[in-house]
Amino acid sequence: MKAVNPFDTKLEASKGMPSHFREAAVELTDTLDVCWAAAQTVFGKSAKPEHAIALLPMFIARADEKLRLTLASFGRNMAGELEPAPTGRTRPSGQRKD
Repeated sequence: MKAVNPFDTKLEASKGMPSHFREAAVELTDTLDVCWAAAQTVFGKSAKPEHAIALLPMFIARADEKLRLTLASFGRNMAGELEPAPTGRTRPSGQRKD
């Protein structure tokens, strides 16, 4: 992406835009820019903007899957930490549990 571009110019002019809209716009633009670079890498001089647009949903799906797996792993780790720790105490043999 060029240093001076319409996107950054528009963001600069839209300072009243809510921050979550601004962040989403920047993230989407950066992701599309990465998809364009990927398309150029794969298709070389034959790359077209349509290739980047076609890659975008696949990129997002892949990123979502990685996030889902990370969160699932985190959940499993947290569940393991929340299990009661063994006390190490045992009942002497022959005693009943009341």
